[in-house]
Amino acid sequence: MNLKLHMVYKPYFKIWTGWLLLSCLLLFSGLYANPSPNRVIIIGTKHNGNKMLTVKSMYNAINRINPDLILMELDSTIITNCSINKVWGAQTAEWLGIWKNPIEYRAVRKYQKKNKQVCISPFDVFIPNRKTYIAYHQAMEKSHQETLSKVYQQGLMNNSESAEYEKYSEINNAFMQLLDSSLIQMNRSTLTDTIENILYKEKHFIRRLTLQNPALQPFGNWYNAQLDFWDERSAAMNKKIWDQLNANSNKTIVIITGLLHKAEIENFLQKKEMVDLCKLITLESALSNPPVPDF
Repeated sequence: MNLKLHMVYKPYFKIWTGWLLLSCLLLFSGLYANPSPNRVIIIGTKHNGNKMLTVKSMYNAINRINPDLILMELDSTIITNCSINKVWGAQTAEWLGIWKNPIEYRAVRKYQKKNKQVCISPFDVFIPNRKTYIAYHQAMEKSHQETLSKVYQQGLMNNSESAEYEKYSEINNAFMQLLDSSLIQMNRSTLTDTIENILYKEKHFIRRLTLQNPALQPFGNWYNAQLDFWDERSAAMNKKIWDQLNANSNKTIVIITGLLHKAEIENFLQKKEMVDLCKLITLESALSNPPVPDF
C-alpha cells in the first residue's frame, strides 16, 4: 500500500504537563485550611449537538442546576473576566448557519445574559489555528479508521488481533450511536465506562497495531503524536480545573466538556486528595434535585 501522508500536525505551545506537577499540587493542597467542598456536575456533550441535544436542552439543564461557576472546554482567548468575549454579529451568523459555534457556547452565553452573577472560566489549552487542527485531525482519524477496517476485512490481522479489533469495533460503534442520544443518556455512568474502555484500547491495542502493521505504519507518527498531545492536554485541563476548585468553596460548579474527556476528568476529581475540594454529583441527580449551598 503506497500511502503518503502530510507531516504530522501538532500544535506547539507552552504547557504545564506531567502528573508529577498535579501530584505535588494535590499533596500541598492539604496545607491550606480545609474548605467546604464544591458541588461539581460534569456535563459531557457532543459539541455540534444532535436532534435531542440542542442549545435549548443544554440551556435548560444549566438553568435547572443554577451554578455559581461554569468551566468550559475553551481557552482564554474566548473567555476573559468571567465572561465569553463578545463578538459582533456572532448570533446573526449563527442564525444564518455561517458560524457554527458549539451548542454549549451558545447555551452558556444565553444563560449568563439572564444570570449576570455567574462566572464563566476556560479550562482548555490554547491551540493555534484550532479549526485547522480539528479539521486535520478529523480527516486523519477518518482515514485511519477506514484503513483499520480494510486491514481487518482483508485478513491482514492474526486471530488474536482480529478478535480484539472486533471487540473494539463493537464498543466504538455503540458509542457513536449514543452520540445521537439526549444529554441524560450521554451522561450515564455506563457510557463513561464505555469511553474508558475505548480510550484504553486506543492507547494500547490500536497503537500497537498501527505501529506494527505495514498497512497502518504510515499513520504511526500522527497516531503517536495525537495520543501524546491528548495526555498533555488532559493534564493541563485537570490542572486548571484544580485551580478553580482550590479557589472556591461551597459553590455549585458545572464543568462542560466533550464526552471523550469526561471519564478522565471524573477519575481525576475522584482521587482521595480531592475530597476536601469537591463532591461529584451526577447530571441526572442534579437535574432531579438541584444542589444547594451547605450552611
